[in-house]
Amino acid sequence: MAVLNPPRSLPALGRSVINFLTGSRRAWTEEELIEAFKPPGLNEAVSSAEGLADTLSTFRAIGMLCSDTAAGVITVSDTIAARGGTLSPAAFRRTLQKHALDLDRDGDPWQTAPGESLTGGARDLLRAMSWFLAQDALGRPLSWTNGVQALQQAQFPDQDNETWAITNDTRWGSSARWGEALGLAAPSLVQARSGLVPLPVVAINDVLEELPAGQMPIGDFLGKLATKLPVLHGGLVRASLVAYLPDGDPDPGIAQDCADSSVGQALRILQDRGRLVFDTLPDADGIRLSRFDSQRQTHVTLVQGGKR
Repeated sequence: MAVLNPPRSLPALGRSVINFLTGSRRAWTEEELIEAFKPPGLNEAVSSAEGLADTLSTFRAIGMLCSDTAAGVITVSDTIAARGGTLSPAAFRRTLQKHALDLDRDGDPWQTAPGESLTGGARDLLRAMSWFLAQDALGRPLSWTNGVQALQQAQFPDQDNETWAITNDTRWGSSARWGEALGLAAPSLVQARSGLVPLPVVAINDVLEELPAGQMPIGDFLGKLATKLPVLHGGLVRASLVAYLPDGDPDPGIAQDCADSSVGQALRILQDRGRLVFDTLPDADGIRLSRFDSQRQTHVTLVQGGKR
């Protein structure tokens, strides 16, 4: 089973179900959960329960829910149960990132051999997010009909869209929904230019909570981000995507020896919020955060707190 198909999986609903099961004193079957979350009379359409059914399926695929086939019930996984208590929105999002981007479970999604599942676990989501985050964060917002189709057609070696990162508009809709839920994407703030921007500010800020405060070389800092979020530049999934594309990395920042545009833009925003401070120290290796910068940054200081 995959994340982007079934198409009606809802990350926020997944949090509600997980917190409901965590706080419940008894076991629940899927039919009982559907009745609890969609009581009779709320919506009598035949398809009204599909959102919950798809959500349960997806969260089983990424290991946050489990099915006990013998007992016929759905439970939270051991990793969720070990946390204890309900998950706040921020705690749920970081937990979701860890489960959805689990390479120990899924391996390299761009090196899946013929005959193996391209979409098992969260491989379809990993493929979609790694490609999406390789696009220009300083360019126009992306939608299926405004950029996504054309860019994939230009970048991928095979015109068969089944080999693309995002194969159709239905999966693009799921990608957009999950990208925002994971903090890897942001909606355009310009009303006249609707779409989604590859801007992982929220996800990177989540990871900062796990790093020690203080100064470190910027190369080490970027490496830590890529380890925890492997769909970013420098991570395994992004590196494998770049090796797969005939023309290499499509991000214009990388082409100009700068930070990846999505990461660089996110770091600038976090700098404005007081979470990060950048310095240029003599005789140290550095990188420009944007292709529009003239100065390289060599070190970054993580400040606890900052504006939210």
